[in-house]
Amino acid sequence: MRLKRELILYVETVTNMIFITGDTHGDIDYKKLLTLKEKNLSYDDYLIICGDAGICWSPKSFPYMLDLYRDVGCTILFIDGNHENFDMLEQAPLVEYKGALMHHIDDHIFHVLRGEIMTLDNKTFLCLGGACSIDKMYRTPHLSWWPQEEINQHDIDNAMCNLEKVNNKVDFVITHCCDSKTVLNAFSFRRDVCSDQLMLIDRVVDYKHWFFGHYHFDRDINEKKTCLYNQIIELEDVPNEETIKAMK
Repeated sequence: MRLKRELILYVETVTNMIFITGDTHGDIDYKKLLTLKEKNLSYDDYLIICGDAGICWSPKSFPYMLDLYRDVGCTILFIDGNHENFDMLEQAPLVEYKGALMHHIDDHIFHVLRGEIMTLDNKTFLCLGGACSIDKMYRTPHLSWWPQEEINQHDIDNAMCNLEKVNNKVDFVITHCCDSKTVLNAFSFRRDVCSDQLMLIDRVVDYKHWFFGHYHFDRDINEKKTCLYNQIIELEDVPNEETIKAMK
């Protein structure tokens, strides 16, 4: 049974710390988050997960996942990847939080809708989840694979509409997969319909840094793009052109 969606407005609070990481896959890659528990975080601190959070995977495991992620001790904001139960996500109440439309999963856990721009500590984040599963032919629809995983034209249109309001300029881009040019040049992987959709985003958006997950690598692609998996980055540690050159 679908839950009735409702609009809830939240008051902006002062942000202390903002962290970003890659896929957590429910409890499979959750262990990396234990390092955050040592930092004595509050709900004024934020963890952004670049898709495949896996918190909403099955109704049976949902209470267990909530307990795990509540225990991190900060507010969790995740975009969807290709390994999410989209039927569950779509049943969650729709709220406006940090200037963006999100699904309210729990008191301090939110799923950011595709194409939305959220603001944390006066920093803007274009969020655009979604990716293609290369193994979907071996999965069961609406049990271990959901057709809603793919980025569609509505998602891009929503992003472009919101970008127009900020003159196509944001501080950060958060996606699950990345644009086709990066996929080919950085990983030698095949392009797909989702990575092709992100080509437009890369072309028109003026951004400082782009974070993405999906590929299970921790890698600074260049001074403006970073692939995350196990690494957890605090925003003050974002690589720039000088640090990338030094690494080379």
